[in-house]
Amino acid sequence: MISRLFMAIGILVLGSLLVFGAKGDLTAKQAREMLRKLGGAELKSEQVRIKTVSNGVGGNAIVEATIDTAVRFKQEKGEWRVADIRLGDQHWESVELITEAVRREKMRRTEALLQKIADALEAYKKDQGRYVVTTDFTQLLDQLAPRYLPVTIRFDLWEQPLAYRSMGNEYRLNSAGPDLKHDTGDDLIVEKR
Repeated sequence: MISRLFMAIGILVLGSLLVFGAKGDLTAKQAREMLRKLGGAELKSEQVRIKTVSNGVGGNAIVEATIDTAVRFKQEKGEWRVADIRLGDQHWESVELITEAVRREKMRRTEALLQKIADALEAYKKDQGRYVVTTDFTQLLDQLAPRYLPVTIRFDLWEQPLAYRSMGNEYRLNSAGPDLKHDTGDDLIVEKR
């Protein structure tokens, strides 16, 4: 649960960087201010300490930071779980809601990635008269990129490899989904029959 919380915070940081994106290199002061207000938070400046800012290429930066806040735990049926995180004075946010929001957004974005590949498959079929015949995702990409698929997509938003299979006249393209296991009820699937 804690790793999901940090994952959620990481995604919120990325979102904040996209929203507040500044020109030039990201400074520690800019990073601190964005983290103070992350996800609607109202943290004090002293609650956010920036360790390092590593500006990369293409408008990317990695910030190592320490955020001082409180986390509320709750015991249910003898088991402890993380319930809420404090984002400001008397401002608590449900970790369950944050986790669910991140899960839904990952699903939405993964579905969009699958649709891009499906669109590329349709364009390929229009030219070739059939879909790419393979069960190997790398071979699929070799056939689609860059002509039909300008950006190589290999993984879903859970950093799991995508799967594909086709015998030419139909296909199945899927992500393992939130449980990270293929062929279970939460798989995200695009197929043509």
